[in-house]
Parts: sequence; C-alpha cells; structure tokens
Amino acid sequence: MRRLKVLSLAGLVAIAAGGCQSYERRPLDMPGHQSAFLARTPESSEVRAFAESLAAKSTGSSGEAVAFDPRDGISCGEAEVIAVVFNADLRVARLRAGVTQATAENAGLWEDPTIGVDLTRIIESTPEPWKVFTSVGLTIPISGRLEIEKQRAGVEHAAELARVAQREWSVRMSVRRAWSEWSAMDAQLAVTRDFLSRVDQILSVVDKMELAGEMARTEARLFRIEKATKAADLALLESRTREAELRLRQLMGMSPDAPFRLLALGIGPVRIASAPSNTASHIERSSPAMLVAAAEYEAAEKALELEVRKQYPDLHIGPGYGNEDGQDQVLLGLSVPIPILNANRRGIAEARAQREVARAAAEAALEQTVAALRAAEVRLAAAAQRRSTLETEIVPLVDAQYVDARQVARLGEVNTLVLLESLTRQQAAKVGLVEAARDEAIAAIDLDEIFGPVPSVWPSTPAPVHKPDGGSAAPGVSDSITAPNSNTPSGGSGR
Repeated sequence: MRRLKVLSLAGLVAIAAGGCQSYERRPLDMPGHQSAFLARTPESSEVRAFAESLAAKSTGSSGEAVAFDPRDGISCGEAEVIAVVFNADLRVARLRAGVTQATAENAGLWEDPTIGVDLTRIIESTPEPWKVFTSVGLTIPISGRLEIEKQRAGVEHAAELARVAQREWSVRMSVRRAWSEWSAMDAQLAVTRDFLSRVDQILSVVDKMELAGEMARTEARLFRIEKATKAADLALLESRTREAELRLRQLMGMSPDAPFRLLALGIGPVRIASAPSNTASHIERSSPAMLVAAAEYEAAEKALELEVRKQYPDLHIGPGYGNEDGQDQVLLGLSVPIPILNANRRGIAEARAQREVARAAAEAALEQTVAALRAAEVRLAAAAQRRSTLETEIVPLVDAQYVDARQVARLGEVNTLVLLESLTRQQAAKVGLVEAARDEAIAAIDLDEIFGPVPSVWPSTPAPVHKPDGGSAAPGVSDSITAPNSNTPSGGSGR
C-alpha cells in the first residue's frame, strides 16, 4: 500500500511536470529584418494575396473588382493596399491584439489542484511514531465566475480588434493625405517648370531688345530676377516633393529605394463615397472612434459583472488519505468563504467607477466626432468654393491676360512689365488652384476618416494576430478579409 501511495504521488508529479511549457530564447535578428525590408516590393506574394481577397470580396458585394497591378505604377488605392500589409505601426498593433487573443483563449480555466502532505512524528516511544496524511485540493467554481472571465476576455479582445481596425483606417487616411500632399507638389512642379520655360522664351527676346537698346537694363533685370527666384523655388519644391514621396513610402512600409514609381492621377485620391443621408445613425454604426468607444464600454460592463460575481464563494474540497497508529484513513475537507467582511467591495467599487469612466469617454468621443464632422464640412465647403472660383473665374482671366499680352508683343508693342506681371499672375493662380484642390481633397479625407470605411467598396479588415506558438488566427469582429502580417522577404521582382 505504501509503495502504491509513493508511486501514485510520483505519477501526479510527473503529470504536472509534463504539462509545463519550456522557455526558448529568441534573439533579435536586425540584419535579417533589414534584408527583408529592403527586399520588399509591391508585387510581393503577401500584397497580391490580400489584393485578390479584396477583389473577391468587392466583386461579391458590389459587382466591381478592385484592380491591383503595380507594374504600371502605384495609384493611391494600390498604395493603401500595400500600407495595410506592410505598415510598421499596423504590424505592431496586430501583434498587440495577439496578447488579448491569448488571454481570451486561455481565460476561464480551473485552478490547478494542490497536493498537500502532512508528516508528524511522535517523539515519545510508541509502536507507530509516524502519522502521514496526503490530500488533493480542488476549487469547484460554483459561483460561475469562470464563464464571466471568458466573456470578459472575449469582449476585451473585441475591443482591441476595434482599435486595430481604427488604426488601420487611420493609416489608410494618412496615405490619402500624404498622397494629396505629394500629388499637389507634383502638380506645382509642373506649373513652375512651365513658368520657367515661358520665362526662358521671353528672356531670349528680352536679351535681344536689351542689346539693341530697346529695353532698359533695369527692366531686363526683372526677368532674370524672376527666373532666378522661381528656379530657387523649383529646387526647394523638388526637395519637398521627394520628402513627401519618402513619407508615402514610409506609410506603405516600403524602403526609400524600393523599385516602383507613384502615379499622380490628379490631385488627391478620387472620393468613392458621399456623405450618408442619416449622419447620426451612420456615425454610431460605422465611425471607427465610436466603435472603439462602444467596445471599451462593453469591456467595462463585463469587468463589473465579473467583480460582482467574485463576491460569491467557490467551493474548496480536499479529498485525501492518511495513516495514523497503523490505521489507514480517508479524508474529505470542505471549505466555503463567507462574504461578510471583504465581499470584494474594493474590486466592485473600482469596476463600477471604471464603467462610468468608459461611459464618459464614449459620450466625449461622440461629442468630439460631431464637432470634427462639422469642422470638416466647413473646410470642405470653403475649399470647394475657393477651387471653383479659381477654376471658373481667376484662372481663365489670367490666361486671357497672358494671351493678350503675348499677342500685343507679337504686334511689336512689347510691354515687358505687363508681360512679366501677366505671366507671374498666371503662375500664382495655377498654384493657388492646385492648393485649393489639395485642401478640398484633404477635407474630404477628414470626412471619410470620421464616417469610416464603406463595406461595399472596401471591406473592413480585422487584423490577424499571432499565437505564442507562431501560428496565426484572425477572429475579427466580422467575417471580412484578413490582412497579412508580413515580416518575411517579399517574393516580388528584384531591385
């Protein structure tokens, strides 16, 4: 019997040890990641797989496939697809969601049993000086708190996924804003180069007139000053355009020298959706900020429910076996806490206060969203009006003024100051039109960021999260497309 007891105890210890996990160090590999980063291309397998899944989803919902072909250059929509896959902040956010997923997958587990051994030796002489008692302690969760723990972990993971989705939408809007800035600078470059080209044409005439004594040196110098000034502006604008392109590449998660080019098809992205008719209802259902606030409030509710449930006791049982005076004994210990002194009052009070904080945060998010919406609408209306005025009134007038000045010059009556002023006004008006179009595009992007994604155009993409063992899973808030979390070298073409 004693040998059997020893073997049983040893077996329990072996089972417990076999269920433990081992630690394995995993050092950083910065050179390897740098090589993978520099090898990324828009034609990588991860990007293509995500683009194909988007196309399949869009075709099924709206009948229009999302085209993705980076070989002819990268458009704004294609840049968004690449950013969703490779953006560094998004990859970190998805891995953070893996923490809450791991919690959700392992929440609500029973407490491990405990093994107790009590040895007593009687000092006085006696035939049986040893007393041996062993017991196994178990906690039976009759309070039901384990089920609430599972639900709480689930809603906290859903809240984290909502934050990831909000971050993903924010990154896409950042890509659109950066694209608007870059495309506007690209258009300004074209306007400035055209201005310098026209100044060069006029300078050839001005030089001849100055040599012939038909133009004062002071007047001729004005053209050279204007050319030098605009040439300096052009160099600065080229530098800022390059910086804007590098900012876009950073948002896309691509290296500064990745082999692709950006396509400036107009100023800013094409807006694919208009403002919803029922703004208040749409904000509550689709605004990323409101969805996060609602998810966080639900998590606070579950936290309070769990703390309330914790005040109810669980049953602790301890079956065991002992030997006293040479006689075998069977033991059974039962214990139930009496919730009259502690009753988890502190945990309940804190959880209730946290719920009020979450409620106030949701209300504040709604107020801020409504205010931001109105401000964006004002900016959009002002920018649209300014663009319309420049497009329909000012630009045609300065174009006509420059054409008339050129026509007068061809007739032999060259008024250099009028010609220079007309050319300068024309260039300023075109630059102003580009800036107005950029401001209008950015204001529209601000509205889109508040309203959230349109499922029929671009399905919301819950983030994939990685399990500790290296696998991946994506239990998102909806059955939508999952963006890959790529840290591996791309399979696209080389540099």
